[in-house]
Formats: sequence, structure tokens, C-alpha cells
Amino acid sequence: MNTNAKPCSRIPLRHRPLSLGVALAIATASTGIHAQVAGPVLDEITVTARKRTENLQDVPISVQALDNTRLTELGVTNFEDYAQLLPNISFKSFGTPGSATIYMRGAADGGDGNASGSQPSVGLYLDEQPVTAIAANLDIHIYDVARIEALAGPQGTLFGASSESGTVRIITNQPSADAFEGRIDVSAGGTKGGDPSYSGEGFVNIPIGDRAAIRLVGWAINDGGWIDNVPGTRTYQLEGGYGYNPNNFGRTNTINNDSFVKDNINTLEKYGLRAALKVDLSDSWTATAGVIYQDSKAEGVWENDPVNFPTADSKIQRFSDEFNNDKFSQFALTLKGEMGGQSLTYAGSYLDRDVQYQTDYSKYGEDAYFVPYYACDYSATGPDLATQSATDCTSLYEYYHADNAYTRSSHELRLQSMGDGRLQYTAGVFWQDSEHKYLQQWFQPGDSPNQWVDTAKYGNGVFFRTDQKREETQSALFGEATYNFTDAFSATFGMRHYDETSKVKGVVGWGADAGGFGYDTPSDSRVQFTDTLYKFSLGYKINDDHMIYATYSEGYRPGGLNRDAGLIAKIGTQSWKPDTLQNYEFGWKTNWLDNRLRWNGAAYIMKWADIQYTVYEFSLVPCCGSVYNLSTAEVKGVESDLSFAVTEALTLSVAAAYNDAKTTADFELPTTPPKLTVPKGTELPNVPQFKASLQGRYQFKISDFDAYTQLSYSYTGDSWSEIVPAKRFQQDSYSLINLRGGISRDNWGVDLYIDNLTDEVADYYVHPRQYEPSTVVNRPQSFGADFWKKF
Repeated sequence: MNTNAKPCSRIPLRHRPLSLGVALAIATASTGIHAQVAGPVLDEITVTARKRTENLQDVPISVQALDNTRLTELGVTNFEDYAQLLPNISFKSFGTPGSATIYMRGAADGGDGNASGSQPSVGLYLDEQPVTAIAANLDIHIYDVARIEALAGPQGTLFGASSESGTVRIITNQPSADAFEGRIDVSAGGTKGGDPSYSGEGFVNIPIGDRAAIRLVGWAINDGGWIDNVPGTRTYQLEGGYGYNPNNFGRTNTINNDSFVKDNINTLEKYGLRAALKVDLSDSWTATAGVIYQDSKAEGVWENDPVNFPTADSKIQRFSDEFNNDKFSQFALTLKGEMGGQSLTYAGSYLDRDVQYQTDYSKYGEDAYFVPYYACDYSATGPDLATQSATDCTSLYEYYHADNAYTRSSHELRLQSMGDGRLQYTAGVFWQDSEHKYLQQWFQPGDSPNQWVDTAKYGNGVFFRTDQKREETQSALFGEATYNFTDAFSATFGMRHYDETSKVKGVVGWGADAGGFGYDTPSDSRVQFTDTLYKFSLGYKINDDHMIYATYSEGYRPGGLNRDAGLIAKIGTQSWKPDTLQNYEFGWKTNWLDNRLRWNGAAYIMKWADIQYTVYEFSLVPCCGSVYNLSTAEVKGVESDLSFAVTEALTLSVAAAYNDAKTTADFELPTTPPKLTVPKGTELPNVPQFKASLQGRYQFKISDFDAYTQLSYSYTGDSWSEIVPAKRFQQDSYSLINLRGGISRDNWGVDLYIDNLTDEVADYYVHPRQYEPSTVVNRPQSFGADFWKKF
């Protein structure tokens, strides 16, 4: 097989990236680093990567953490911001906030985001609750957040489903009865070639006596756009059919997008609040209740078209209204106390989320599947083309609309050891019930009305729909125990036994019921999986400042149920089983120069088995995608992060990750002959081999004012958009530089920033669709000021 299949070509649009080596050399030369210079120690970082509060340097896990101080200093407000700072994270986005799929350590199959397809391979947690979603991970606004933790490698024993290659945890600040405090931030800025942006944020922590406190947080964001929708036309051939020359009848229809032409179409409005109440019920028991609400409204698309507009940034042609409205509420209750010399914690959460979006599909009917397959009457043959279907059809213009309703409740009860004994343990039970209702409608209002789907239920113009409900239930017993044989040597054993049930029901396709081209998925279609995951780790403290560890760990993605029961006759099964990742890792945690220099890292080999892959293959399923367990892959990599307090005024941080991620066997569909082939040795998609970030901060005095300057640099190597060599595009490497500076005095300050200093155009994701090339891109150079005040 040809392992060097030529990918689809595209015209690149790119500024020359600044290499990481040059950036490091400039930063080093400008600071005059000398090991002998006296300076402060680095602040201790606490994490809860093992569901208990610990010093980062004592945890034998690869963890990169951004605490509240660094998040504030770096101006992090959303997923895109922190993803650039964490080299072990890569992602693809479908072009609007909240549509990202997260990958860690190179374990990526490039799944297409189908709501009925595979779950993500990285778990996302908001405080104690998993909120992972297919191509729709929460883009919670980052403000008054205690930490963002990136736990690299399989975390299946403690964090369960989808924490296959890692877990990202967003941990909010909690109320404190110690003191009253608050802060407000007001910012305004602009974008090169775009509209202005502004925001307001604030929090207040209010003690209520000595045993209770409430914390209130709010934010309102308005981000201006920069993508221009430019004039264009679409011409549709109205008649054709299987085996027929579409020019036989000669009827065409041309439309324009004059009513949608607009500059800076991609805008975002986001507002939300967070409230939490913490009460000390007794000297040993505490209850915390909280609610988080966020409403995000995005207009337009975050894509450009470098093929049709190779000499102009930020241009695209769209022919319909496009938006993404994402609203969620999360309610949480945590009870924590002591019982018999042990710590007992209950954490329960309920998430209610609605996502509605609409996107242009007009190019699909112009030249994608028309010859000889696509016509006004989808199934038209022979004389039907010249009769009712032909005369009633006026246009193949099309757009896509989706309504998604998510609900999720989760409960965890865990018992943990306390004190400094040789045996430390965590044991718990977990239960989760999730439901996703989705109505996806493809509108073609100019098509023949006799092709519309169930107008009594869906209204006019719908020619294809997916109207389904997906339900998943998970339960698990988990535990992890560490035994310290000596003060230096320890061993950890962990396991998780899970039981999962997946159920899908509803209708998908062209027909109104199973008698048409569509079909119903029987309501009793369900599948169940049970398995046990393991973890084993050895840790050795060379001294108080240096630790090494070796770990074997496992993670998994849940299995599921395909919508077409007819697959049982075709391939022997309707379901796909969980895929699993086995991780062999050696890591180190070290402090140097009297805690002025911290260097952590890990090297690993991960073996991925039974990889789930979503495939659209009409010979197997006539109308929709299905998931198959197709093959195996391997990831070899190393990751490292270093922080250095050079002087009392200057600190540097560098982090990098290298991943060599490839298939280790051919991907082949279970058909004869195989219609999908991914050769052994194919690089996995959406994974740069090398990614790195650098931050430098210098603090100084201007008269009675405290001042600082700060540079943040990130480099992301090139990657592929898809796993199938014949279909994928190359996503070019890019470098992003952010510059900040500010002054402060007493309890107020002003920060100035320039983000994307070199105005780099970054390929976040190149859509692999053949009929309409476009690339999801970053924001151009932007600048602004933030005024803040503490009280």
C-alpha cells in the first residue's frame, strides 16, 4: 500500500513564523541569566490531580497547571488562550466558540463530531463534574478560576470515561470566611481589520459570620468580528439522476448572497454568573452549594477561504444566516467531613445545556454530489425528472440547523485517608446519567415539496433530518492506594471497574418513517459494556528536591450503538466497543538552585487499541455515519516544563511536547474490497509533532508605581486535518506572540496588551470537505487596555 499518498492540495496563506529557537535566544540574551544571581524561590503550586490537595512536586503524574495568578497575569479568558499555553494539548475547532475537540499526547482519530459518533478521548471537568461533549466542549469564561490542570496520559482509574489520553480540569475559586475581598475588571480593545471588543468582569467574596461565606462572580463579554462575507453566486443544475446526463434538460438556477454580505460577521456576546455558598456545618463538616450560568451567542463563522481568496485575509462567501447559541446551567453540591479518622466527600452536579446553531450548506448542492447522484428529486430516475419533481423544483439552495439539549447528573462518594501514615488511599463510587436530544435539519426550501420530510412535524423545506435521543448511564467503583515503603520509595496501585449502558432511538434520513428512505432506530436498541482498568506506579525521592517515577496506566473511551440495526446482517454487529490506551511512562519532578528553578517532565510510549472511527460509507449505511473499531496506533513522546525565578524581578517559563503518533496497522472497513484504507505508519491527525510555549515576565518600579512587561510566545507545528491520506489537508505550523505591560498602585492598576503581535494567520483546522475548502483561523492582531480595582 502507498504510505505516501499525496494529500489534497490547497493554496497556503501564511506569515513567516518566528522559530522557537530564535525566540528563546532573544529572551535569554535580553535577560542576562546567571545562576549566581540571588533571587526569590518559586511559589508552590497545589493541585488536586489525585482528588486530594497536594504539592505539584509530590505527585507522580505529568501535570501542567496554570494557577489563578498566572491565569490573571497572562490574560487567559477562554479555551483558546489556555490551550496555546499547554503544549500537551492540541485541538481542532469547527469555527465557533464552544465547538472544540481536545486531544492530548497525540491520541487523535480526527473524528468528525457526529452527535451519534465516538466520545472524545480527553475528559473535561468543571470542578467535580465531567462535562465532556462531542465537538462541543464547554468554553467557560476563565475568570476568578483557581487553577486549570492538564493531566497528561490516561487517567481512567480516577476520572473514568473519556479520560483516555488525559484530563483537563477547570477548578473555580470557592467562598472563604477568612476575609472580604473583591475585584472588578473593565477592558476595551480593537482588532486589526475588525470591530472593537469590550468586557466587564467582577467578583466579591463575602464572609457571613465565622462559619459561612458567599462568592459571587459575573462577566459580560462582547468580541468584535473580523471575517468579511463577500458577494458571490451559486448555480444549481436542477435535473439529473442516476445514470443520466445532468445537461439533458438544461434547467439551472442561480442565487446570490447580496442580503448576507457584511464585514466583520463573526461576533460573540457572552455573559454569565457564578454563585457559591460555603457553610461549616460543624468543626469537621462543610457544605458548599453552587450554580454556574453562561449564555453565549456567536454570529457568523470563524473561517476564511484561502483557496478562492488567496491574496486576502479573512474573506469567505456564505449564503445564509449562521449562528451558534450556547446556554448552560450547572448546579453543584459538595459535602466534606471527617468520619473515623478518614475524609468523606460527596460531590453531586447537574448540568442543563442547550446549543442551537445554523450553518450555510449552499455549496453542497452546487457541485458536490450532483453528478450523477444529486438532483431536485433525490431518488429521481427516468421520466420523474420531466414531470412533477422537475417542474416543482426551483432551487437546490440549502442550509443546516441543529437543536441540541443536554442534561447530565453525576454523583461521586469517596473515602480518603488522612494524616501522614505510610498508607494513603482513595476509594469511591461514581454514577452518571446523561441524555442528548438532537434535532438536525437540512433545509432545501426550493426543492420539490413532495421531497420534504413530514411537514406536519418539521414544517416546510426539510428534506433530510436526524431526530434522535442518545442516553448513557455509567457506574463505577474506583480506588487508588499508595504505600510508602520508606521515606524515599513508594508504590501506587489503582483500579476502576465500570459498567456502562448506551441507548439511541429516533429517526434519521429522508423518509417520514421506516417506509421511506429514512429509518427508525428501535427504542429498545441498547448496548452494555463492563471492564476494569488498572494503574501501577513506582516513585523514588532521590532527595527533598528530586523525584523520579515510572507508571503504567490505562484509559478508555465508551463504546456505543450505531443507528442502523441493519449493520448486524452486514458486519455482524450494530455496536462499537470501547477503545483503550495503555501508557508506559517515566517522569521526573525536580527543584534546583534553592527552589528558584523547577524542571518537570515525562517520556512515554502509549499503545492505542480498537480505535473508534466514524465513517460515512453508503454501501453499509445508506444515509448516515457509523462507528467502527478499525485498528491500532502508537504514540512515542516526551514533554517537559521549566520555570525559573532568574532574579527578584524576572521569571521565565518554558514548556514543550514532542509526539510521534502513527498507526501500527492498516485501517480497513469491513467490506470487500475495503473502501477505506489508512496504511500502517500514517500520522495521526490534528497532532503537531512539536509544540512549545515560552513566557517571560519582568517587574520593576516607576516612581511609586509597580510595573511589569511580559512576553508570551507559543509555537505549534504542522499537522494533518484527517486520518485518511487521500482526503486530508496539511495544517501549517504557526507562532503566536502576545505582549502585555502595566502599572499598579495600592489596589488598582491598568494593563495594556497586544495579542498576536506579528499578525500571524494560524491554521486551527482545515475542513477536509472537498466541495468547500475553508480554514478555521485565529484572531488577527488585537490590542487593548484593562482597568482593574481590588477592594
